[in-house]
Amino acid sequence: MNKLYGLGVTGLSVMIAAIVSGFRLRPYLDAGEQDTPPTFALYPVLIAIAVTVPVVFLLRWWQGKRDLDIGPVTLADRQPFIVMGCLLYIIVAVTFFPYQPPAKPLPPGTPEQSASPGRSV
Repeated sequence: MNKLYGLGVTGLSVMIAAIVSGFRLRPYLDAGEQDTPPTFALYPVLIAIAVTVPVVFLLRWWQGKRDLDIGPVTLADRQPFIVMGCLLYIIVAVTFFPYQPPAKPLPPGTPEQSASPGRSV
């Protein structure tokens, strides 16, 4: 039964991470952006992985077994990496990398976009 709770916690954490990513992605889609900045997902994911892997191995070493018991929940095999990674991604993405509005295109005819007389385009 405890492993079933672990499976439920894993599925719930993945679902919440997907919902958070969707809410963070929506303004970029509404603005018609082709690419998102690295602060959208890449940096939060890398930070979450860098913290999750040592913490899971430390917890496994501390408990002396492969399956982690956290209260009534038993996380088996790779589930601790998934659960902790998703939860850390949510915390890092929302806390340290808030929404940044996409850069607005410059109006036509501004000096940055117009060609210089002596330069080829």
